[in-house]
Parts: sequence; C-alpha cells; structure tokens
Amino acid sequence: MSDYMEKAESLTAIDALADLPAPYALSSPVEEQIFTAAMQQIDRWHCSHNPTYAQLCDEQSSPVIPVGLFKTLNLATPMNEPGQWLSSSGTGTHGKTQVFFDVASMGRIQRAMTQMFIANGLVSLTPSRFLLLSPDPRSGDHAGYATAFMKFTACAPVKECVFAVQADGRFDSQLAWDTLQRWANDPEPIYIFGLTVFFEHLCLSRPDAFTLQAPVKGLTGGGWKGMTQQLDRQQIVSGLNQCLQAPLVDIRDIYGMTEHPLHYISCQEGHFHIPAYSSFTIIDADGKPAASGKQGLIQLENPFFASLPAQRLLTQDLGMWGERCSCGQPRPYLRYLGRATTPEGTCAAEAL
Repeated sequence: MSDYMEKAESLTAIDALADLPAPYALSSPVEEQIFTAAMQQIDRWHCSHNPTYAQLCDEQSSPVIPVGLFKTLNLATPMNEPGQWLSSSGTGTHGKTQVFFDVASMGRIQRAMTQMFIANGLVSLTPSRFLLLSPDPRSGDHAGYATAFMKFTACAPVKECVFAVQADGRFDSQLAWDTLQRWANDPEPIYIFGLTVFFEHLCLSRPDAFTLQAPVKGLTGGGWKGMTQQLDRQQIVSGLNQCLQAPLVDIRDIYGMTEHPLHYISCQEGHFHIPAYSSFTIIDADGKPAASGKQGLIQLENPFFASLPAQRLLTQDLGMWGERCSCGQPRPYLRYLGRATTPEGTCAAEAL
C-alpha cells in the first residue's frame, strides 16, 4: 500500500493515545511515550499527504503554525474519505477555516471527549433535557460552535432538546426561561450549553427565583473575556445560581476552536487542566516558553486531525499556566485570559 493509499484509520499510535482511560491522571512514562509516538506519526502522515506541510517541514522541523494562517491559506491535507465539513468563525479580512472531520479523526475526538466528560461528571445514563443557547445547526450555515454544542448532547440520552437561538442568530430569552420553568417539576437532569454571551443574556433576563427538581449542569464557551457586555463570569454564574433553585447548579467553561480537535473543560476553579491527549505551552513575547504565572500566547499540541496539520497550533489567545490547583487535580493547568487580538470575527462576536 503506497503512502497515498494509506487510510487515516491506520494511525495506530494516535488511536492508542485517544484510548487512554484516565485523561487527568499524571502521565506515566509509558503515556508520555505514546504521546510522543502519536505526534511523530501525525507529522509523518501530513508530510506524506500534504506537499505544503512537507515544504514547511523542510524549512523547520516540527513547525508551529499560527491559527491565523489556516484562515488565510488552504493548508488542509487532502482526504479521500467520508466525513463532515465545519467552518470556524471569521468575518471580513479574517476569513474562515474550513475543516474536514474525517470519520477516523472524529472517532478519536469523540472517544477522548467522552472520557473528559465522564471525568468532569457530565455524563448521565438518565434521559435528560437539553437547553442549547445556540441555533439548530440544521437550520442554516452556522459556525462550528453550533455543531459542537449539538454533539455535546451525546453525554446523556436526549429526552428533549430546545434551541433558544433562532436561525437568524437572535437569542430568545423568553423561550429559554419558559422552557426551564416548564421543566421545573420534572426529575430528569437538565443541561444548558451555549455561548458565553447568551449565558449573559439569560442571566440579565432572569425572572424571580424558582425551584427546579433536577440538577442543572452547564457548559459555556466563546470567551468570557471581552465579549460579555455587562457582567463578568462570576456575576453570570452567581445570578443563575440564585435564580435556579436546584439541587445542583454547576456551570463550567469550555475552551476550544475549530482548528483544534478537542474542547477543554474547566474545573470548579475555572482552570483548564489539559488532559493526557494534548500538551500546551505559554509562549512569551520573546517566543520562548513562559514561566509559571507569566502571561503569553497559548500553544496547543494534539495529533488527532488527519485532515489538518494543526498538531502544533499557536493560538491568538492569552493565557498563563500554574500548578497545584485548589480543585485537587494533579495536572498543571491553563488559565485563559482573553484574546490577544480584537474579538471581531469570533463566534461570540458573530452572535452580537
């Protein structure tokens, strides 16, 4: 079988990484070797299948690619396999990244994300109700975030799913609160997923406090920094906790982008503990790894994409890293600080 006849499902080292069962345990030497082997394998794959990436590798071994480059150049690795296209956010001169999710890559992403959801207590076998603060991805050409939130409903059997954002992008706060009040006396778990800016709108439009019989778990994404208009994260979470008198109201943040395979889930302290499937570095103004507690650009590494050579991705986001989080997680954590660029062209900006 020639290199160009090789299929994405043959990337066995990457499968071994995706199948690690304990994403947040401290990595053993064997797991570190698996990660290194997976990164080497995806490098060889893209060099063999993507002439543009091969040229980059000729200039620099293991190149780190800025996320903005994917929005301006077609760097995709050609795939002759079934799958699904998703678009990143991006308007005006920023452009959009078109990312092809082949079946093999999507399978690895789903297996890893499942373990991350389980570890964060977000998986239930009980039929559950989902309020999505996003448009129905089947209703039009929406950015990748709409599809991502829809896929997250796989964390529990879906008894009912309501989309509170219309096809034109308008958030229907009345529908959202009517839905939650309609579910108030039902025992099935409630999940709320959506963009941060819509969580803010939900909080600002909240009615008088009412009692829910079921626990509420939330995931919000799209950047707390710079896009909320009146409230910060703590005020949003506090306001929803006061209004939703439930046995549990646990609202976590997610961090991710279409150009990177995984979305990361915050702990109760708001920190992102990057799992064993990935690695991260904070890059300072001199282009070197920043010390703990010092801010810089977030660089992410993950080998799951067979269709995009984004295994070493320099983002446009500012962050810092630390250790010994008070939540008890043993892995170092990433703290997201905000965009290094203006928020124009992001999912959250498009929602306004």
